[in-house]
This record gives sequence, C-alpha cells and structure tokens, in this order.
Amino acid sequence: MRRRTSLAAALALGVTWVASACGIPSDKAPEVVGDAPSDFDQSSGTSAEAFGPELDAVPTVENYLKAAGGNAEGRDDRLNAFTASEKQFSEPSIGIDLLDNISVVTASATGVTSATVTVTGSVVGTYLPDGSVRMNAAPRDYDETFTLQRETLQDLWSISVLPSQAMLDYDQFTAVYEQAPLYFEAAQSELLVPDLRWIYRDLDAELRLRLGWLLGGPLEFARFSARNAIPEGTSGKPVADDGVLRIELSLGEAVEPDTHAAMAAQVAWSLGLDNRFVLIADGEEVFDGSLSDWRGWNAIPADLPETGYFVADDTVWEYDSENVTTESPDHPWVGYQVAGLRQVAVSPEDQIAAVVRTAGVDTLQTGTSSSAMRVITDLSGNLADPQWLSAGTVIVVDDGVPTAIASSGGTVQTLAVGTDVTDLALAADGRRLAYVEDGSAWVAPLSIDADGNIQVGDPRRIGHDITDVTGVAWSSENYLWVAGVRGDDRLFRVALDNSRTDVQSWTLGLEIAQIAANPADPVESNPLNRGEPVLVVANATLYRVQSSGPEEVRNGEQAVAGTAPFTVLQ
Repeated sequence: MRRRTSLAAALALGVTWVASACGIPSDKAPEVVGDAPSDFDQSSGTSAEAFGPELDAVPTVENYLKAAGGNAEGRDDRLNAFTASEKQFSEPSIGIDLLDNISVVTASATGVTSATVTVTGSVVGTYLPDGSVRMNAAPRDYDETFTLQRETLQDLWSISVLPSQAMLDYDQFTAVYEQAPLYFEAAQSELLVPDLRWIYRDLDAELRLRLGWLLGGPLEFARFSARNAIPEGTSGKPVADDGVLRIELSLGEAVEPDTHAAMAAQVAWSLGLDNRFVLIADGEEVFDGSLSDWRGWNAIPADLPETGYFVADDTVWEYDSENVTTESPDHPWVGYQVAGLRQVAVSPEDQIAAVVRTAGVDTLQTGTSSSAMRVITDLSGNLADPQWLSAGTVIVVDDGVPTAIASSGGTVQTLAVGTDVTDLALAADGRRLAYVEDGSAWVAPLSIDADGNIQVGDPRRIGHDITDVTGVAWSSENYLWVAGVRGDDRLFRVALDNSRTDVQSWTLGLEIAQIAANPADPVESNPLNRGEPVLVVANATLYRVQSSGPEEVRNGEQAVAGTAPFTVLQ
C-alpha cells in the first residue's frame, strides 16, 4: 500500500529532526490524509495507541512487548514505564528484534506482590533504523523470564528483571507499520526502481523521516540496480511557504541541470507528493510540480485494463472478465496462431516473443503477427518463459539458464543467475528478476550498462517457509505472487524483504502450475498489494484468482483448458 502524503501530514515543524536515530519513528498523532489545509502545523487530534502496565501480570508483559514500536528517542521512556527502576535498553542503531509466535504464561506467583512470567517465541527478524526489515532465514528461539513486583493488589505491576534487548511483537509490527518505499534512478534513465522500507503509521514527522532515508541512499539490494540522483552528503528539510511545500536541499556536491529532473522524481515518488511542491537546491528553485508530473518514471502504467491472455489450441486468446475471444480490435496479436505454440510474451510495442515446438525442438521466434517471425538461433535447449526486457531484448530460459537475446541481431548473453530455473517473471522496471529454482522462489537485482550488457546481483530467497514452488509473478512493485506449499495453502503474496506474507484464500486442492498477473498500481492506495487480473493454471484448467478465491475461466458453458497465461503492461 502507498499512502499519499498531504501537506498537513508532511509538515510537523515543531518536531526535532531525528538524524541520530532516524528509522524507528514517532508515536505522535497520525497524519491527516487529504488536501492541504491552512493549519498545516496542527496534529490530527488522534493519539496513537499507548501500552502500559496493568493489574494482571501476563497482560503487562504482553503490553511491554508492544511498547517498543514508535519513536526511537522515546522508546526508553515507554519501556521504563514498565520497570521498577530506570534503565537503558539496546541502542536504537541496532534496531528492534521482531518476536513472533509469542506465548506469555505465568511461571510462578508469590502472593499478590511478586510473579514471574515466561515468554517464548521466535525472533523472525529486525526492524532497522533506515526503515528496512532484515528477516531471519531461520528464526531463532526466544525464551526469557520476566520478574514482576507490586506492593498491593490495587497496584499496577512493574518489571524488575527483564532483558536489555528491546523486542517488538511481530503481529503488532505488521498492524501498525506500513510500506514507505523509496525510489532511486536506474542508470541515468527516466526510470525509478523502488526500495522497500516500512514506517510507523501514527507519525507527525513522516515526511522528514522519509526524506532522511532518501538522502541516505538505496540499500544494497536496490543499489545494484539504481543510484541516488541526489549527491552524497546532501542535507534537506521540508518547509511551508504560503501553503506550498518546499523541499530545500543543500547539495553535497554540484550536479548537472539534467540531474534535477531525476532528483525531483525521486522526491515526488519517495515522499508521495500528490499536491504541488517546489524543489530547492542550494537556494535555487529547480522544479515545481507534483507526482503526476513524474508518473511516467514508474514502469507500471496507470489504469491497466483487467485483461489477461493465454494459449490454447496453438492460438493466443484474450480474457476480459466476461469474454474469451481470439479477436481484438486493440491488439492485432490476439488470435496469433502457429503450430506448436507453447508460450508467448508481448511487449508494450506489440512485439511478440513466442516459444514454438516443432518436431520436439523448441525455437524462439520474434516479430509481429502481421509479418514474418524471426527465428533466434544459438538457443539449443528446452525454452520457456519469454520476457521482454526492453523493445529490443528478450529474456528466456534456455535449458534452465536465463538468457538474454537481442531480438534484432540475435546476440545471446547468458545471465549469471540460476542453472535449473523452471519459471521466470521480470519486474515492470526490468531491474529485478523473479524466478523459481529447486522448488524455491528467488529475486535478483539487474543492472544494465550503456551498451545493453546485463549484470545480475546476489539473489534473495522469497518466502522462506514456502516449499515446492512452481510459479512466480509480480503482485505489486514490492510484492511477489508465489505458488507453492505451506500447510494447506497454495498461493501467497510475499513482500520482497519477506516481512509480510499474505495468504490467498480457498486454494487447497489446487495444483498450480503457472501464474500471471498485472501488478498493483503504485499510486493508488491498495492494501491488498495486488492488481487485476490474476490468472493461474491449476489441474489443467485456467482460473482467475479473485480476492475471495479462484474461479474457473469459462468460454460459454465450457471451462477453459488454457495454458501459459500472461499479461501486457499497456
């Protein structure tokens, strides 16, 4: 979900700039979402939920495990509300450990004045000061005993013995922290690559915090694909001027005027500035606009039609929620037919990449439906999952190895990622590649130099506890559809940092073999992190996966036995 930032929410001018501990944000009044009012410096009047000691020992410890969330500078004060004497907790710079599967039970009690409470669970990750989450591939066990005291039955409990490491209930974290992706420029092109962060929901100083993270630059995973157009060493602040938001930057070094557009795009997208803002660099106004002026810098188009496509009877078919057809007034490639057609990808420029099997041999063919298709040579194995990286480059799996091909000249480049890949899905920005290997889902960052050479960074496994993965697709720019197995569930949306896993309902009994999806619109608020349509092939039948569950795609009264579903970002 992207939350749009209004001027009222952005400018908490009385809030101190938290440079030393920026990352575990404030627990003050929540932002006001909407058009900018004149009283921008006033809070919403709604207070964040507070947690404190209670008359019962177990709820007191449960509240303690929720109180670490919020402003890092006030964290010790919130936690010391539970203690018999003031103490120091772990440094904000090391973040907050996230505790899941929590069990809190009374271990012993001495009358009404003393009790010990045992807490067990799993440390699943850490929320870091830069807004990122580092999840543990294998959660570690947590087992601690808390000693509580009070003087009378009417007194609240205080904790006299407790660990020094601050912990946060993972369920509380998922409830009160939300996406705050940053955006950085890809290879000096008019393209932004997202960098997933999380921010406390009830925060007056949200804009200041996001800006601080942005000036700090991308994390390692995103850094492989993108750079910060704002130079290192830059400082900045938001300022109100006659109802207009000004982002004032003191640049760490001089930049070329052409860089100002990229800086403004990064600021507009990272701060979610729907309303007008002015970008000031070293005292000079360099841009005046709003996010809509840089909408095209995001590779996911606005207002994607809910239309999907698939292959059946050696033909490309279209599905638009109501009809299944081989004729389309908008897309000449709908109805494209060739003997042995197995899989198809279509670029935004209506270029086709088709995997065709003839006499037991796969070929990759590119072109348009109205002209002769070019057969790409130098591909000798079983081919699968063609993907358009750009207007002139196709990625395909060749005998388990992702391979890039220049569709015009046929130049082939083997990508250094995976040797037994069974499914592939390229992000809309072309800078992240999701794939399936050894029954697990992975995402690797991509970089492309001026000559079109592709480099692949270290892959990250997605969905540590999901096994027998068969397919992946992009649910949003920060979430991945993963078709696999976890208990009785078969389909999931997983955040790229593994901090969230959303389960698709009603999938038990489906053996999902293939999946394709439109990604969610990155501008519109979308708490489901999904676009439409989502198509899967399961049990030899094509299904559309709605929020409520899968439904068979039907052609009249007949269930469709289609394969190789795909979508087109047009």
